[in-house]
Amino acid sequence: MNRKISITGFQFFSMIFIFGVGTSPPVEIYSRAKQDGWISLLIGLFVACLLFSVYIKLHSFFPDIPLTKYVQVILGKYVGKVIALVYIIYFIYISARALRDFEDLVTITLFNASSLFSIGIIMMFLIMYAMFKGLETFARANEFIFMMIMILVFIFIGFEIISNLIKIDNLRPVLENGWKPIFKGAFPISVTIPFGEVLTFTMIMPHLNKKDKAMKVGIPALIFSGLILTLFGMLNTAILGPSVIERTTYPLLTSVSYINIADFVQRLDTFIVVIAVCNAFVKISIYFYCALSGAADLFNVKKSDQLVYPLAIITILSSLWAASSLLEHHKEGVDLVPYLLHIPLQTIIPVSLLLIHLIQGKLKSNKNMNYN
Repeated sequence: MNRKISITGFQFFSMIFIFGVGTSPPVEIYSRAKQDGWISLLIGLFVACLLFSVYIKLHSFFPDIPLTKYVQVILGKYVGKVIALVYIIYFIYISARALRDFEDLVTITLFNASSLFSIGIIMMFLIMYAMFKGLETFARANEFIFMMIMILVFIFIGFEIISNLIKIDNLRPVLENGWKPIFKGAFPISVTIPFGEVLTFTMIMPHLNKKDKAMKVGIPALIFSGLILTLFGMLNTAILGPSVIERTTYPLLTSVSYINIADFVQRLDTFIVVIAVCNAFVKISIYFYCALSGAADLFNVKKSDQLVYPLAIITILSSLWAASSLLEHHKEGVDLVPYLLHIPLQTIIPVSLLLIHLIQGKLKSNKNMNYN
């Protein structure tokens, strides 16, 4: 993992897309915006594109180093190292939360008798294997997963149409309660949780084989994943209705379970779980890689593979200790994490870093002009 790593534009596109659709929008968006939840998602996507542009701009100034390294260049050695450590802890914590989401999903839907710990260990072994194989191998796996997901997406949409499940009236009236509930659904939940987490790709952009792919590929991938999430948000609302969807833990799983064609094509919710497992693998692996590469750089570990085992243990234990129940875990993710972690680390610090660097460049330019 310490040799020169190179990933292609399509691999980068696939990673962002799977990472984006792997985060299901919280049902709180629909409890606040009701049938207009899809508008909240579009607003969140627009703001996330602006934030991603900030990340790409920072990358253009430091094309060969990740976030945890150029933060030290901009803020200085000591303050920069502290902020870099905060980001590493953040990556570990969110990977643990994503692992807990996966553990809860699998134990609820497939393996009711299994423990969260056993499910977490199995997934973590797979992630550790991906880390040992390297980012390039993992990126190639994303290409296959992307194609599989797209095929299943079109199949599910087609079957929902054939089954006559979609009731457009459930999406009406639009803007029934005005814009206020929509903005409450968009900020901070929609902005931070489904979309803002693309912050992680500031750790991957330096490995692109062509530096201009960050903008040319990254923004379209984010938009595409956001539109797919919005589309399924609309379909879920049209099938279940706003009153049902806000009481459902996994709306997509529930809506797909209603598919029934001639009493032959049915019980397709199992395929949704398969997609969820692939999405969880990609998302947790990306967060884990960010923590791994950042920690190796910060603590001057020559072989980052040496950190895989301790970080894996920390991630598994954190996923179990973070919350005592699914309800508590979900409540923390909506009421605390966006305000305490996502907003400062996804928005405030990156924007501040960009402004500080631009001011430093301006002052340096003026100093050189005065010197001449």
